[in-house]
Amino acid sequence: LVTLRLLDRWLEEGPSAAASGGWAARAVEGAIDQMDEGSPIPSILRSVLAAMQEAHPADLHGVLPRLLAYGQALEYDAKWTLAMDVYETVIAHAHPTDESDAAISAHLRKAFCLRTLGSFADALAVYATAEAVASRAGDMLNVLRARIGDAKVAIARGNLPRAEAVLDETISQASQLGIHTIRALALQDRAMVAGLRGRHDIAVELAYQAMREAPSPVNRDRILSDIGTAFQRLGLRSVARDAFLVLSATAQEQYMRWVATLSLMGIAAEDGSEPLFEQYRAQLRPTEMPPQLETEYYIYLGRAYRHLEREDLGQIALAKAVQLAEHYGFFALLFEAEDELRSAMPLRQTAGEVSPEVSEIASEVRQMRDAALADI
Repeated sequence: LVTLRLLDRWLEEGPSAAASGGWAARAVEGAIDQMDEGSPIPSILRSVLAAMQEAHPADLHGVLPRLLAYGQALEYDAKWTLAMDVYETVIAHAHPTDESDAAISAHLRKAFCLRTLGSFADALAVYATAEAVASRAGDMLNVLRARIGDAKVAIARGNLPRAEAVLDETISQASQLGIHTIRALALQDRAMVAGLRGRHDIAVELAYQAMREAPSPVNRDRILSDIGTAFQRLGLRSVARDAFLVLSATAQEQYMRWVATLSLMGIAAEDGSEPLFEQYRAQLRPTEMPPQLETEYYIYLGRAYRHLEREDLGQIALAKAVQLAEHYGFFALLFEAEDELRSAMPLRQTAGEVSPEVSEIASEVRQMRDAALADI
């Protein structure tokens, strides 16, 4: 907050506002010095201050990338509201033409934070603005990235036909333009839609294609989580466990570590291992999670209790999931929670026959587990 206040003064008053040795710069340095040095955020904020001090006159060109890095670091720590404040600062000051890259990135990241927090209408509006800015700049990569965001909102709202149509068109355009990073992102979400439609074998194959083309370790973490979920739905719990053990040990984002632990909790319950279930449950604090994941937590918890033949606790957890899903408008999760409440005691999924391609991917996941656990 102190750093962003100084940035506003620097833009209004010029370089003297952030002069080295001045009281404002010393206040920023003092605030940063009190932060945890185990985080990358202090060094990022120091670089923001240094960029302000080096720019004469006050020029945002060197500051904007550092602010975007700061927002991303906050996201990794699951501080989405704070990250949005940073992105709004970038949006307020970045010229949509001269600094279109920063403006588009800030819009896309802000929309992601809004979507994570369950503000779907606001997220759609920001994605639309990002697409418009990218279109004016002739930036097809980010036009397609914004459309993927639109599809993600459709998935969260349970509108699978719209999500499917948007993603299929995006995959086609990305393939024609040779934009492999976008093709990977769209394939990942297309795999999710296949899973939601009950085609978990297809979900595994699409997600594995996406993982091979994924542009970053963070993307690969998310795709591996989707692959683990699909294997769990196929009844191959040992393979799913391998995927989530890799993520719990190596995922870069707190969000993905939550997802992995949540999934391991569910698998332990399906296996009938109550001590292991309780161990994973004790590691999770749902109130610290974003709304969508908190809702999913109660669905997983309700299903897990029912696997453990604790029907009363399962009903309570599922009722909480329904309440949260109704409050935030998570219609896909609402349908899922209500179906769980209406259904009889869940049966443990048994593994059926899978294609040679899916079997080969299962072997790859086991190798990833061995490599990840060997490094611990």
